[in-house]
Amino acid sequence: MGNKEKIKISDASLPSVRSKGLKTLLYIILLSILVSILNFLFGWSSRESIPYILQPYGDIILAINPYLIYIQSALVLAIGYIIVNSLSNAIYSYMRRITDHPTATTVKTVVWALGVAILLVIFISMLSAGPWTAITVGSFGGLVVGFAMQSVLSHFVAGLFLILTRPIKFGDVITIAGQTGVVKEMRLMHLTLETKDGSTEILIPNGMVFTQIILRRLEGRSNH
Repeated sequence: MGNKEKIKISDASLPSVRSKGLKTLLYIILLSILVSILNFLFGWSSRESIPYILQPYGDIILAINPYLIYIQSALVLAIGYIIVNSLSNAIYSYMRRITDHPTATTVKTVVWALGVAILLVIFISMLSAGPWTAITVGSFGGLVVGFAMQSVLSHFVAGLFLILTRPIKFGDVITIAGQTGVVKEMRLMHLTLETKDGSTEILIPNGMVFTQIILRRLEGRSNH
């Protein structure tokens, strides 16, 4: 009964994942169309370069042209933020099919933060003379954050691999790093084991899981 319920929940969430992914794609297409339209209407710096069909509006076009980059940048920032939110929600819906709510929420937050960071780099590159300013700012910030969070990120990445590849599953009795217990939770930062008597929880950093030999007891077999 429990497995059937899980399958039903998973199937029910599938349209939601698809719809949110489609919504994200539509936002991206909308942004591309709007930026292209603005560039066509106001991307002319001289009256001679303005197409014949737009000549009657030459004065308006020439007045708006110097501010076009700011209008487009604001548009990218506004709709880009909506895209980031939509994408992170789609990722959350997908992750809820394969893991628990706290883990899915964490992945959603990380995707959102990365999306905002990329959006800011794009915004700065549009306002600057070229993309090099944005790349320099982004690289320096990434370098500082990378050094500060090297250990945390290694456990996080290891946690993602554990959740997606599932080398062990809930309820397995394993021995790792000299500790034996039942797999209770697989979170992004650590693996939680519970001792047989249920009195103790053992938290093992996920980065360690990939560097240790894991002994997994086979079901239905006993030592003689």
